[in-house]
Amino acid sequence: MRIPRIVEFLPQDGSSSTGGDRLMARWYERVRGIVLRDAEPASRAYRFMARLIEREFPRNGRGACLALASPDSDRLGADALLMLAYCLRSELDSRVLLVDTRLKARAEGLTGRLDLLGATGFAEVLSGGLGARDDWFLATRVERVDVLPAGDPADRGAVSMDRARLTELLAAARDRYDHVLLQLGSPVRDTRVIMPALEADAVFLLAEENRTFMKGLDDCRKVLRDNGVADVRVVVTGRP
Repeated sequence: MRIPRIVEFLPQDGSSSTGGDRLMARWYERVRGIVLRDAEPASRAYRFMARLIEREFPRNGRGACLALASPDSDRLGADALLMLAYCLRSELDSRVLLVDTRLKARAEGLTGRLDLLGATGFAEVLSGGLGARDDWFLATRVERVDVLPAGDPADRGAVSMDRARLTELLAAARDRYDHVLLQLGSPVRDTRVIMPALEADAVFLLAEENRTFMKGLDDCRKVLRDNGVADVRVVVTGRP
């Protein structure tokens, strides 16, 4: 699969907010603003990527599950997930679920980005299963885009990747959503990401132009492939 070279991400202004609604509103407006400006390279790249995903990962009655990871920065991965989710929804009218599967450094990625550090989520599903609850997946400001935050395992000790519960979660998500996007941590720093990577249809490693070292990228790819992840691809990102 030929992946577009993404040349711009969301603005990195360092601003902060209190309250999940305001933070969700801000990322929504930023993504929407970038995508609606047709001249923006990021808009074209992510729209094109959405179309490639449609072609290479046909739904066939169940949602496609794709994982994204950055060797360098979970924030970079969160930005890519949010932009891709918006474009999958706007280009393909997809129903999209974002899942933060990281059990370390949650503040830097998707969960922190949406100010959901106190919300239950992925860690609790791994510990107790989906059960009868139907409110695990939280709506975002973007219609048809929901999120399952990382959860808070602080009071539970170490959380392991329970394969049966993970499979149950993703099967339920694929039945309900057209696209399920997973944020993985670096497989070099936390090998627990191997299990969700194995469950995904493909894993995209995000390499930032002029910043990501090839060794770090190759190390991540080697860990994934040595553990049976067959489809590992690279997306090169950059800043204008």
